[in-house]
Amino acid sequence: MHYLSNGAIAAAAMAVSVVLAAPAPAMADTAPLRVCLEEDSPPYSFKFRKRQGGFDLAVAQALAARLGRPLEVQWFESENDDENVPQWEANALVADGLCDLVAGYPLFAAALNAPPTGALPEYDGMKRSERGRIVALGTLVPTRPYHRAGFAVILGPAAQDRQIRSLGDLKGVRIGAEVSTLAGAMLYRYGNGVLVPDITHVRPSKGGVLKQLEAGAYDATLVELHRYDAYRRKHADTTLTFSGWLHPVGINMAFVTLARHEALRTQVDAALAAMLESGELKGFADEAGMTYVAPVAPAVLRAITPGMLTGG
Repeated sequence: MHYLSNGAIAAAAMAVSVVLAAPAPAMADTAPLRVCLEEDSPPYSFKFRKRQGGFDLAVAQALAARLGRPLEVQWFESENDDENVPQWEANALVADGLCDLVAGYPLFAAALNAPPTGALPEYDGMKRSERGRIVALGTLVPTRPYHRAGFAVILGPAAQDRQIRSLGDLKGVRIGAEVSTLAGAMLYRYGNGVLVPDITHVRPSKGGVLKQLEAGAYDATLVELHRYDAYRRKHADTTLTFSGWLHPVGINMAFVTLARHEALRTQVDAALAAMLESGELKGFADEAGMTYVAPVAPAVLRAITPGMLTGG
């Protein structure tokens, strides 16, 4: 389901044709399109020695081709802790000129705001003396979204026949819920706590909740869909299945660039609209082993309200 009408897409394409027709410096047609991609974020993007891949890489390659520019990828490693905020690190990358676009940026209102300065994450080619370097951050603007990150109910073998149309269908099922996570909060607070008697508390760890689900510690969980995709990529013989149901709360994902790069953003918007319309984006997701979810309106999630957590 497209969140822009066909008329809006056509208007965007017409706007781009005007931009492309305008006189430009000779370098404009041949300058590489520099895109920052996270190096350890499958199925979105990954780089392991000479192996590179993922959905975002495929989208970046197709985007550069549509713009008639060679692609230049700047790989980086993001850390999420008290001192490193991934969204500020992405801002630092484009603000410092390391790339024109950062892929896979969450369209959550708070993520588009930033302090005056921030630290660069580690990136390919970074000198030891540059680690932790603080740079002036800029004003980020997103492109139109090109996919949606959702929260999925994943079922273990004992619950695979259960039809899931809401979280309420998990009543009576042994549920694993990661504490201190948004997915966990959705489970705990659904229906003002109706699922709490069925919940087993799980400490967050990379892949941990799914490994324990596989081992039979519980029979269902709610988790980010991309984590399940990454898990089944590593465990081809997994007995876990995606129920087919996604929580109504999800976050659209887009490229971001600096506000002053308006012409580039307009071109990218039109290219992404064409790729969504043609089905290319889903094709890229299938090749990357990722379950594709199309973006929906509104493009930017303003806030997560208590009602969003108790519903579903």
